[in-house]
Amino acid sequence: HARVRIRYCDLDGVLQEEESDGLRAVCHQHEIDQLDGVFWIQRLSRLKRERIIRKFAKLSRA
Repeated sequence: HARVRIRYCDLDGVLQEEESDGLRAVCHQHEIDQLDGVFWIQRLSRLKRERIIRKFAKLSRA
């Protein structure tokens, strides 16, 4: 995602909102995906996902 907006409670319980872009947005999205149980490979297109699965399988046989 090129841009994300997140809302969270800080350590004092105060609601915070932050908007980020670029690498920071990618990091935020990655962490949100982890909390939601989404693995990064699930975000790839079907073709790319199949390619990388084959590559991982080949590496594991080596």
